[in-house]
Amino acid sequence: MRVEPSAAWEALHAALGYKPLSRPWAKVEILLGLLAASVGLLLGTWAVSRPTEVEWPFAAVGLALLVLGGYLALAGHRSHLYQSNNELAALLLENVQRLEGKG
Repeated sequence: MRVEPSAAWEALHAALGYKPLSRPWAKVEILLGLLAASVGLLLGTWAVSRPTEVEWPFAAVGLALLVLGGYLALAGHRSHLYQSNNELAALLLENVQRLEGKG
């Protein structure tokens, strides 16, 4: 469920100099990362399981894809966490401001 940004959320971003993060891009990062890691794992497994000789170039590419894919998946996940934390901080800020106004 996506909630529209509140005034507190916009004020928080403005005060900290943050640019809004894109949820769809974070999901794409996760999917691309998982795809690259899967391809890297399959390629690396194929390269080292050859009956005659290990295919070192393919093994290296497989390892690189696995590392890159893991990084992309974690970056997308981190973006989701940052978005959630920013929304929670804005909600907390709104509640504190509301309570101060009543006090």
